[in-house]
Amino acid sequence: MPENQRQVHLTLHPGEADALHAAIEDLLESGKGNPELERAYRLLGWRILADRSGEQGGTGLIGSMAVIARNADSLEEYEVARDRELGPIIGGLESGENRDP
Repeated sequence: MPENQRQVHLTLHPGEADALHAAIEDLLESGKGNPELERAYRLLGWRILADRSGEQGGTGLIGSMAVIARNADSLEEYEVARDRELGPIIGGLESGENRDP
């Protein structure tokens, strides 16, 4: 985002944020999305994860992702750091042989 572009600050309760994230996911999975909606989905997911890290702490993979999310200053910074630190683990979990049939 260009530095001179204004931002909209939005406050949602955790349940509202989760519901919005799920609704966007449904749209994307139905093929009704676009690149802007995909970015909004990723952005919201990052901010939900960063917020939850302070609320619940967490351990393991989610705890590690939460720390990375909280420390990132942008979506892109979060995704690069997540992929650098956890990419092989996440890739293994998302592979076809680890999915339910």
